[in-house]
This record gives sequence, structure tokens and C-alpha cells, in this order.
Amino acid sequence: MSTFAPGSAHLICRALVVDREGRVLHLRSPAELPGARPEAGDSTLLEAALRALTERTRLARGDLCLTPELLTTPLHVEASGPGHYEFTFALHLAHELPEPLPDTDWLPIEQLNSDSLRARLSALKLDGRPVPVNASTPGLPRPAKAPEAGGTELNIVGVHLYAEDDDGRVLLGLRHPDAAFAGATWHFLAGHCERESAVACLVREAYEEAGLVIDPADLELAHVVHVLHGPSARPRMQLVFRARRLGGTPWLREPDKCLAWRWWDPDALPDPLVPYARTAIDGIRAGRTYSELGWCPA
Repeated sequence: MSTFAPGSAHLICRALVVDREGRVLHLRSPAELPGARPEAGDSTLLEAALRALTERTRLARGDLCLTPELLTTPLHVEASGPGHYEFTFALHLAHELPEPLPDTDWLPIEQLNSDSLRARLSALKLDGRPVPVNASTPGLPRPAKAPEAGGTELNIVGVHLYAEDDDGRVLLGLRHPDAAFAGATWHFLAGHCERESAVACLVREAYEEAGLVIDPADLELAHVVHVLHGPSARPRMQLVFRARRLGGTPWLREPDKCLAWRWWDPDALPDPLVPYARTAIDGIRAGRTYSELGWCPA
């Protein structure tokens, strides 16, 4: 499994800016897209790419837009060498620039060096309404529970990482004792979906919580657990994704939420372990794709 140390040169985040004519902003020296390594102040990979862009050009964040589908998910991830990853985020100009940018060129898509990046960009829909990059992503309101059993009720959606090392051990984290859920208990790397896709959420959570880099193309849905924690609780749809490849070694980026990351033999899982996490691990090993917990038998 490819790894990189926190802050090492093995991870580069690049910004690909597209103008209204579909051309791409390119630096003349060196001849490449603006890019930088993530630093301690970068909360996401996208932040590193934006920092590189604003430092290397005269563009300000107010000059840029992101399409909604790329707000958290990179356009392209490429392994440029053993343990070396490049994340490329596509941004759009929010308006025409009053003057040319120095030491840059606007090139047609066909002149990009990467064949796979050209293909991804060519397939990107450029006619959607852009979202300003400095705007926060709105959250969805949580409706009240349906008053009657069987009524319509929105489920909370959680995403979880099922990752194995070369010895078949499963990655779990020990939650902080003060955590709102399952304090001092082992659990998957996990998070709640905000206004984003499930895969985008997991890619974001993996980096924010443990410094892990995951190409969305390397994730596959492995198991779903439909959970009801009690008669008055909102139901939860827990999606567990298997990562075919990871970039990085897990480390504590949020020590107020997680005390340790550790690889566990699935035949000797820790105790206490979140019950539905154990159910998912057992289901994956048995080749099942769906389980239920907390629901009364039909």
C-alpha cells in the first residue's frame, strides 16, 4: 500500500482554472498547473490547491467559482510515481479578467499533458451554474420525525471506510471519551453526509480525520447497515465503502475526536466496538451486502 508522511512532497494539490472559452490557465515557468503540498493550515486538499493558485498568480478567491459537483471532489487523481499522488481540482472564472495574468497562458484543453486529465475535463459539463468558492455549502434542514409509524421520514446517511492492510487487518479508530456518539469505543473512520455525495464525503473525511488520500475511483460500496437506535430515534443508513488503495499512513489530525488509529485482525476485533461496525465487518467477510439493526421483526 502506497504511503506518504504528513506534509511530504508525495502529495500535490493542483488548481485547474477554466475560462469562459473553455481554455485552461497554465504557468509558463515551470510549465504546469499551479500546485502545492498540503500544509498544517489547509483543512482540505482543495484549500491547498487554492493557496497555490493565489500565491502563484494574481487571481483572488473572488475571481473563482466551483461547479457544485466539484465542491469537495477532485476532478482527477493521478499516481505520478510510487507513493506520489496529484489531486487536481477544476475551478471556473467567475467573470472576465480586466487584464492578462503575467507569466501565464490560456491553453486549449487539447494541449494539456495528461491524457486522462484531458478526458475528464472534456467530459465536464461547463453549463451548470457555478458556486462561488468562498461561499459556504448550505446544510439541509432536519425535518421532525414522522408522527406515525410507517410515515415518511428522512434517514440520516453515514459513510464509513473499510480499509485493509497487506495482512488483511481492518483500520479502526478509538473515539474520544467526550465524543457525542460511542465515546471510548472503536469504530470505522466515518462521517455524516452534508450537501455532498457519499463518496465525496468519505474522501473529505478520510483526509480531515486521518490524513489519508483516496481516489474516488478506488472506492466501492461493500455493505449497508440500516440502523434504528431506539423507537424515538431517526433511522440511519450506514454506507460502508471498501478502499482498494490508500495514499498515506493514518495519523491523528483530530485528536479531540479520535485517540488512536490501529489495524485489527478481523478475527480478534477490539472491545468495545460500535455494534453496527462489527455487523458490517461480519457481513463483508461473509459476502453479504445488507444488514439491519434495531428494527422489530416484520
